[in-house]
Amino acid sequence: MSAPTKSPPPATRRAGHSADLHIVAWAKTKESCIAEAVQALCGSLVRARIFPATSLSTFLVRGPTDEELLVHAMETVIAGMRKRNEIPLAIEAVPDPAGLRLRCDVADIGSILPTGALPKAVSQRRPRCEAVPGGWRCAVRIDM
Repeated sequence: MSAPTKSPPPATRRAGHSADLHIVAWAKTKESCIAEAVQALCGSLVRARIFPATSLSTFLVRGPTDEELLVHAMETVIAGMRKRNEIPLAIEAVPDPAGLRLRCDVADIGSILPTGALPKAVSQRRPRCEAVPGGWRCAVRIDM
């Protein structure tokens, strides 16, 4: 008999080049996995320093599929960066009857030195959000 399979701790992997960013995230639950993916996007834009949050931003994302929830969460965060100049520093995702509710501690992006260009959009090239043994896995490509 083999030992029971343990799921890895929540984590992310980022790989990309100047034209896009490919994010892969995994966690125990779908909500945590989407939050990890959003955190990876934001973490790729700022150096690993502690910045104080200036406000709380809460938003609801809807979608008939798990992939659409992931894409809409990313699109909403990107829109916040571009239109309201805010970048999430900490993200919590909880299920909502209408979809997924994200609570983000945000900072003014002008007070943070970004490591590169702000993201433009979510690429429609095969975003994934799926149950896997031991938890959930998300993958999404961001146009930079």
